[in-house]
Amino acid sequence: MDSSSLPYTTKDFELTIRELSDTYEELSLLYRLPEILSGMGVDEIAQQVVEEAITTLDVKTAALLLYDEDGRKLCTKAFRGRWDKSTIPFGDNSVIWDAVEGKKPLAFCKLPETDQVDFAPSGSPVLVCPLIGKEKLIGAMVLADRESQAEFYSNDIQLMMAIASHAALTIENALLYKELEDFLLFAIRSLVKALEASSEWTAGHTERVTEYAIAIGTIMGLTEKQIERLKVCSLLHDIGKIAISKDILDKPDNLTPEEIREVQRHSMIGAEILGGFKQLQDVISGIKYHHEHWDGSDSFMGLKGEDIPLMSRILAVADTFDAMTSDRPYRKRKAREETIREILSLAGRQFDPAVVDAFRKWISRQHPVSSP
Repeated sequence: MDSSSLPYTTKDFELTIRELSDTYEELSLLYRLPEILSGMGVDEIAQQVVEEAITTLDVKTAALLLYDEDGRKLCTKAFRGRWDKSTIPFGDNSVIWDAVEGKKPLAFCKLPETDQVDFAPSGSPVLVCPLIGKEKLIGAMVLADRESQAEFYSNDIQLMMAIASHAALTIENALLYKELEDFLLFAIRSLVKALEASSEWTAGHTERVTEYAIAIGTIMGLTEKQIERLKVCSLLHDIGKIAISKDILDKPDNLTPEEIREVQRHSMIGAEILGGFKQLQDVISGIKYHHEHWDGSDSFMGLKGEDIPLMSRILAVADTFDAMTSDRPYRKRKAREETIREILSLAGRQFDPAVVDAFRKWISRQHPVSSP
């Protein structure tokens, strides 16, 4: 039989296989996307969704914008490609607002001459998809500058709508979680200030330690979520001192070995106080072990090396730096340069060398410091 008389040619089969393969990849992405985005902060979600859109829909330019309800504007959260708009005010003559207000995607083979086209080359197709959460408008996705220059077909639009739906719900949940987290941090800060107000020697200590720990953690490449947990851990690291005698904490003379061990108990007491918070188990561990020594030579709980939680290791350096550069009732503060040299010299003994290296890099960005 002549192959030309067959209902399907080899090219037809190849096209069908290619389409099936593309469909499988798209379904695989939609299946994996909730898991990929789970646990991420808003910044990470936005960047990940942009990357997935670039890869999946064959575009060079993609931007994710969040809606600012107070300012009535769309603000760029993440992008790749030609995009250079930081904000798009409400009422701007833009297809982006048309899609947002209409709550449905809009695809163009070529943008109208009246619209801004700096993010799309002349004649390039553009797809705008609103991000709609359960309760409110979240923002919009903009795709342009397609590699193939092909227009966005119905299957492309449906795929982008599915991605946008996942993204919107995940961002909405992340924003709600952020609101709860901000409230928790406010409550924690209020509690800490009340505790620190009882002693002139500790005022501001917690906020400074938190600042230092976040700086070190950022240099070490911690994720947005890890940084947030480190912030909570730092703010609460001295909560156990509420159970330590004020006579010891404010003693004007050097502490005895017994008194030093009593003060060190505050990390364990703090962990016990917070023990009922199941959502803070990693934070509790960070608090509990932040006085452990890297080499195990003077560890209160018997841990050493990487058995000590990373948050504890970061907190140990940040806490020591502030303690040594602050006045105490039994001694005057040490000079900043002397403190830095001492901390650097204790890398591998009291402190994790990787944390000390990050500390050194952070300090050097502010004031260059010579090695010990």
